[in-house]
Amino acid sequence: MADEDDELEEEEEDADGAAESDDDEEGEDGEGKPPKKFNKIKLFIILGGVIFFLLLIGLSLFFFGILDPYLGLDEKDVDQEEVVIQGQVFYKLQDMTINLNAEGKKSRFLKVGLTLVLINELDVAVVEALQPRIEDYVMTYLRELKPEELSGSANFYRMRENLLLRVRAAVAPVQVTNVLFNSVLVQ
Repeated sequence: MADEDDELEEEEEDADGAAESDDDEEGEDGEGKPPKKFNKIKLFIILGGVIFFLLLIGLSLFFFGILDPYLGLDEKDVDQEEVVIQGQVFYKLQDMTINLNAEGKKSRFLKVGLTLVLINELDVAVVEALQPRIEDYVMTYLRELKPEELSGSANFYRMRENLLLRVRAAVAPVQVTNVLFNSVLVQ
């Protein structure tokens, strides 16, 4: 039995010695393989960095317009016949005279001339047919204005934006790009 115990101890020492000698050889030479888990993490970090870098380069090339010829976005290929100048059709409405909402006994009047800027010439016929509705929407809005609300450029800008909203609502399928003032007179 003692012999068997001695033989087992010797085998364990040989196994431990062999394991220690393998570790020593890897440590001394530096050629030992690192664990596979470290390789996978390192690989994912490197691949993520490369993909991020390539994505960054691609986006910058796209936003600076370098890829436009390759993507078919080159503006030189467009024929001049196909280019339609949008928003260049003007339609002048009749001058409107409106009684303003004045608090005093004296009546105040507003005379305004408007021009609508349309996208397409075919829309003129639709606007002519809907002209009574346009005038109703515009007069309803302007009638509620006070004379103090008509002074200053900021108020005129606000009035133009509100008129544009009402005109667009009146001619819903037709696109109106702007409302221009021909004349504005407050009495």
